[in-house]
Amino acid sequence: MTDHPGGELERLIRSLDWSRSPLGPRSSWPECLDAAVDLILPAQAQIVIFAGPEFVAIYNDAYAPTIGDKHPHALGRPAREYWSELWSDLEPLLQHVRTTGETISAKDRRFYIERHGFPEYVYFDISYSPVRDHAGVVQAVLCIVSETTARVAAQHALQESEARLRALFRQATGGIALIDLDGRFAMVNDRFCEITGRTEAELLRLRMQDITFRDDLPATVAQFDKLLQRGESVSIEKRLVRKDGSLVWISNSLGAVRDEAGSIRQASAIILDISDRRRTEALERRLAAIIASSDDAILGTDLDMRVTSWNNGAAHLYGYSAEEVLGLPVTFLVPADRPDEETAIIARIREGERVEPHETKRRHKDGRLIDVSLTVSPIRDEHGRIVGASKIARDITERKAAERLQHVLMGELQHRVKNVLATVQAIARQTFGRAEGGATDTFFARLTSLAHAHDLLTRENWNGAELSAVVADIIAPYRPEQFEAAGPSLRLPPRSVLTVSLAMHELATNAAKYGALSVPQGRVEVRWALRPDDPSHFELHWRESGGPAVTPPLHKGFGTRLIQQALAAELRGEVQVIYEADGVVCRVHAPVVSDWERGE
Repeated sequence: MTDHPGGELERLIRSLDWSRSPLGPRSSWPECLDAAVDLILPAQAQIVIFAGPEFVAIYNDAYAPTIGDKHPHALGRPAREYWSELWSDLEPLLQHVRTTGETISAKDRRFYIERHGFPEYVYFDISYSPVRDHAGVVQAVLCIVSETTARVAAQHALQESEARLRALFRQATGGIALIDLDGRFAMVNDRFCEITGRTEAELLRLRMQDITFRDDLPATVAQFDKLLQRGESVSIEKRLVRKDGSLVWISNSLGAVRDEAGSIRQASAIILDISDRRRTEALERRLAAIIASSDDAILGTDLDMRVTSWNNGAAHLYGYSAEEVLGLPVTFLVPADRPDEETAIIARIREGERVEPHETKRRHKDGRLIDVSLTVSPIRDEHGRIVGASKIARDITERKAAERLQHVLMGELQHRVKNVLATVQAIARQTFGRAEGGATDTFFARLTSLAHAHDLLTRENWNGAELSAVVADIIAPYRPEQFEAAGPSLRLPPRSVLTVSLAMHELATNAAKYGALSVPQGRVEVRWALRPDDPSHFELHWRESGGPAVTPPLHKGFGTRLIQQALAAELRGEVQVIYEADGVVCRVHAPVVSDWERGE
């Protein structure tokens, strides 16, 4: 690349790591491509080169604005990546030049493109020419373009304007009337009749004053007199009285109609029904009043994070009046330990993302920190471009204080429960004595399982727990490769957590003593799912395999009764324990929400 003064694109091209591009490092480029790049960079024309089989984009400063937010990401990348929305249109043109070596040119060629965050059709004068190497092989396509969108739009507007003028009176979307100097209607179109709710014959017997709402009549007469005296066009927004007595808001533009001598002989009136707009404006005023009176802090910023709006809720929450903060960077509210938070938020807003409600802290005018729930959304202008951010903050200080108190109380509850269980354990040890070591171990294991279930509920603030978490706690002491556990999210109420935990502990203990977990090759499959035919119920299956041959027990111990009776009663469902030869199977069928959780 020749050394000469350049602009932004030359600096970008020099700094780009071309080895990561399909073109490879610049040192491997064909001389013709290097020369073409040197040619286009200082040019004032809009030029882009699509090089190589993948049509890698290289363009100059004049071209960059024509692709909007595709720049600078499109530089050095295959065209199909950043011109994907028009690739089916663009690729055949480029392929034709590359394969035939022919030049393609067109005037006001239409393309569909998305370059400013929204779709649009644009127009270009184009000339696509081959860039050949010394052997005559086409290495790239040189595209000299000139955007003509504005000119084409102007031409279309002119043509449309002429067409509208020809059909204006016949099928205008606005009401048109010719009015004599005394205000009597001399001619009206169909739309004028529709707006006023009267027939043409009825209107031709009336004056403009006759259908004007009485409160608006003085201003209407004054404007009409001004037109007659000065010959100046005037406009007014007012209400007309329809034939049925209802009112319609109109925008009324009056112009002078002169004779050949220049004297005013009549007036032209063009009226537009603005009832919807007036209702929208009234709605906007109501919304503005709601925002102003909202207890939530609602504020707006521009993309430089400067405050552009500030409601009373924000003044109440943060202690600053609107006059104090408008124009200031919103970062003055951010605590010192969160320096990058607002920058990260505005970066997401620039990408069009909505920042969902999240908890954070903000600083009050008096220096104290406030817990808030913050939601941030993009603000767009009439073209859909993002111009700022809307922030809604809700004071959650009291809720956070309640959560901290709840955490302390949960900790104290857990401590007291552990003390009770420790006391029970000590009493049991004294009661069982040394002679019944097996029974003691079994009891202590069950007590430990109960304690683990209490720990799980404490972590969840005694709001129940996921079945997956209960299963994970039970199988944690064993080798993970011996288990396969899977199922959807299913939340159990607190009492069910305790019973399910104890029941699964019994299953796991028996499997470790006599079943699949007693041998290395044994496996246990734990699966649960909502029933396809009845989503209000779920099924839980425990299935052992690969262990010693199973024979049904002669007597049912506490563990079996716990599984078959207590678990079924607690879940208000059915529990089956089947002693298949290959391994124990336990099936549970129960409602997703138990009667206990409903409070019945």
